[in-house]
Order: sequence, then structure tokens, then C-alpha cells
Amino acid sequence: MSDFPNPLGAKLSRRSLGLLAGLGAGAAAGGLLGAGAASAAFTPGTWYHLQSRYSGLVLEIAGASTAGGAKLVQGNRTYAANQQFRFVDAGGGYFRIEVRHSGQVLDVYGKSTANGADVIQYPGNGQANQQWQVLDDGTWLRFVNRNSGKALDVWEWSIALGSRLSQYDSVAGLNQQWKPVPADAAPASGTPTIYIASDSTAQTYNSSVYPMTGWGQKLGGWMDANTRIANHAIGGRSSRSFIEQGRLTTILDAIQPGDYLFVQFGHNDADSSKPERYTSPADYKMYLRDHYMAGATAKGAIPVLLTPVNRLDYNSSGQFNESFATYAAKVRELVSETGVSFIDLGARSRAYLNAITPDRARTQVFMHLAAGAYPAYPDGLADSTHFQEYGANQMARLVSEGAKALSRPIAAHVR
Repeated sequence: MSDFPNPLGAKLSRRSLGLLAGLGAGAAAGGLLGAGAASAAFTPGTWYHLQSRYSGLVLEIAGASTAGGAKLVQGNRTYAANQQFRFVDAGGGYFRIEVRHSGQVLDVYGKSTANGADVIQYPGNGQANQQWQVLDDGTWLRFVNRNSGKALDVWEWSIALGSRLSQYDSVAGLNQQWKPVPADAAPASGTPTIYIASDSTAQTYNSSVYPMTGWGQKLGGWMDANTRIANHAIGGRSSRSFIEQGRLTTILDAIQPGDYLFVQFGHNDADSSKPERYTSPADYKMYLRDHYMAGATAKGAIPVLLTPVNRLDYNSSGQFNESFATYAAKVRELVSETGVSFIDLGARSRAYLNAITPDRARTQVFMHLAAGAYPAYPDGLADSTHFQEYGANQMARLVSEGAKALSRPIAAHVR
């Protein structure tokens, strides 16, 4: 048990469009990933960034070109006008997707009906290859071309900046799903800080170990400009050792009423080979309740418990096993007993990994690196716990989606 004092001791929807997408494997997983999130429903005439569910990047016209025929690619969000699109009613349940900087519309090159055809911008001409059916599953949008019947698709599941968009058979894969983010929306009121108490899966890394990245390092990219991230996550810490080393006290000395304390532990708590870290499930629950939750509440802040993010661990059927299930169960017990705010990052990350398959998870999400691919790892690496930059960004996205689903003011600060 604890040797530490208790801090308390002192618009257009799927139904209205009538365009319900068939659910493929990716969309089925999306039911969990998007659970409780706001509808993806859009307003015609409103300018949006269109963010890929798979890569986290947004659609843009390459090089901000105003020339007809310039390609549609994906890139980091910069808020520039070549990354802003609006939906213009074309009749019959279809829309033209207009580009803000050029006034042109998205067009399947050469009226092609083939998988892999480029998507470009081109002056509007009313043709069917410039018209798109918008399928809204309540969280994500898909765009199906009227001429070809194929969906807008991140070609070959690329995560690279500048990679092209194509059309492909509409299968509801994650690389065919898009989140409309209002381009001109003002930040939500208030200026909350999210304090992160966690381990190496969330910590901020320096460039010397790139591409290793923690999800806390990327969380700010999914929040609005009024939200600050104070990432106190550090490698090798458990719920107990984080307290013993004074790290929780540092947070509680700084946290203010209306701020948030996001708490994710379990990876090191479960490591019985390291007594300085190991924490029994019963003590783990006690520390979360009597120190993290109680400490934040005593300061007028809002504790949010997260289940441990999943590792690269799957069965012979290619389905991911639940990581640290005993510890995740203790988090759920606290939710049931206290009503504490909760993001089931374990379940969300597991559903995401199942949707992208173990092979993509290994090569794109986790630190499985080929020899010579990065200067910091000349011999390569096979690390099934920590994330590459892309993977960390996806985990941060899942955390933000969980925050969006909370009945708390922070939900309005998620972009």
C-alpha cells in the first residue's frame, strides 16, 4: 500500500442524406474508434480541412498550384487555402468539391473508371467525374465519384507527405475515410492545460532518437490554439514510481482549476522483473484513485484515466490481444465506482491496429526499423512497445477522439 499522503486529506447527416455506406472491415472497426464522437455531418458552403482517418494528414492541392490538372495530395495541416474545400450541391444527391484557393473542383483525371486514377483540380464543367456522393457514417465521410462509382482513396495506404490521392473500389477502408474540420472555426472558449502523467509511450523525445515519438508529443496537433499540453510523461515509470519520484507533486503544484490530468500507466506497473517499478493491480487502482484522481480534484482540475495503449501483440488470426488487461480492468472498475472521466485508449488503439493489419502496424506504427533506415538505429530495431512518429500521431488522434467524446468542456477544444 501507499506510503504517501492522500492529496484529499486536506446539419447533413447520414439519415437526412439517405446515403448509408456499407460497412467493410475498416468501417466496422470505426464503430469503436468513433464511439461517442460528434457526427461528421457537414454544411454545404462551409470551408473544411479534410483529414485522413488513416494518415492524419489533410487533403491539399500540390504546391498550391492554380493550374487545371494539379494533383490532389496529402500534407501536414497548415491552414492554407489550398487545403480548404467546400461542398456545392450538384443535384441528385451529389456535390462538387470546390478548392478555396483556385475556385476549381476535384476531378477524376480523364474521366477514368480505373482503380488508381489520379484525382486533380480542374475548372468546373458539370461532368459526372466532378461529382461526388458523400457517405456519412456519423463520424467519418467517404466520397464516391459519380462517374466511376469508386471512392477517394489514399493510394497504397501511404503515410508520406505529398503522396497522391486516387480513386479505388469503395470498401470503407480507413484510407477512404475523412474527417471534416471547419477551416474558419474559432478556438473554443477557455484556455485549459492538459497535464500528462505517463510513461515512455507518451513522453516527448529529442531528435537524437528519431523516429521514436510519444503520443503526448503529438497531442497538441489535435487540439485547438487555446489548449496547452504539459507533457510530464517519462520513460520507465509506473503509477507508483511516478509518485515516489515527486513527478505527480510537480504537476499538482502547477495545475489550475479547469485544467485536466490525463493519466496512462500499466506498461511498467506490470513489470515484475523490476521491483522499483512493479505495482500490483490492487495498488495501481489505489494510486490512481487516492493520488492522481484525488490530487487533481482537490486542485479543481479534472482527472481523466486512460487504459494502457496496446502493444504490437496479436494472435494467429491476426487479431490484436489486449495489452495489460488486468490493469485496464482496474481503470474500468474506477470508472464504474466513481464516474471518473475515461478514455479507453487500449480498446481504441486495439481496434485501430486490427483495422490496419499487423503488417502495417509493424512497419508504420511501432519501432520496427530496418538496418540503416535511421541514423540513430544503424543496426535496425524490433521494438513492439514504442511508436514511430506516424504511430504516435495516430495514438494522439485516438486520445483526442476520446477527449471529444467526454462530457467535459475539453471536448470543444478538439479540432
